[in-house]
Amino acid sequence: MKNYMQSANDYYRHFIQPRDFIEFQSGFFLSEGIFRISGETQCQWLLQIICFQQKESGVQLVEFWKLKRKEGLEYQLQCKDSSGTVLFENTFISPDFLFNEITIWKIGSYLILPAEYNEFVKLIKNDTANHTFKSMDDIKTKLN
Repeated sequence: MKNYMQSANDYYRHFIQPRDFIEFQSGFFLSEGIFRISGETQCQWLLQIICFQQKESGVQLVEFWKLKRKEGLEYQLQCKDSSGTVLFENTFISPDFLFNEITIWKIGSYLILPAEYNEFVKLIKNDTANHTFKSMDDIKTKLN
C-alpha cells in the first residue's frame, strides 16, 4: 500500500534491473521503474521538467533530481550535478504525487531510479546495440 510519508524510491525498490527502456519524448528514455512510477502517480510533468529544463551551467552528463514534499501539496524540486552543485531549484504544487519524495537520476538521455544504476551500467557497457527499446504505446498495453 502506498504511504504518502514514504519515499517513492523505497516503495519501488524492487525495480533494480532495467531490462527495457521506454521512449518518452524527444530521444529521452525511461527505465521500467520510472515509467511505472510516472503512470501510477501522474507525474509526467516532473519527467518533462527533468528532461527539458534549461540550466545555467548547460547540459550535464549526470544529474541528480530530488522532489521532496515541503508541506501539503507543495514540493521542492532540486537538481544537482556530480560535484553537488545545485543546477536547478523550484517549488511546485502536485495534487497527484502521493509520496513524500522521489530521487531520479538522469544519465545522458536516460532517466533511472538510483537502485537501477548498477544494472544500467552493465547494460550500457555490455551491449547497447542489442538492448530492447520500446515505444510508450507498446509498454502501456503490457503494464495495464
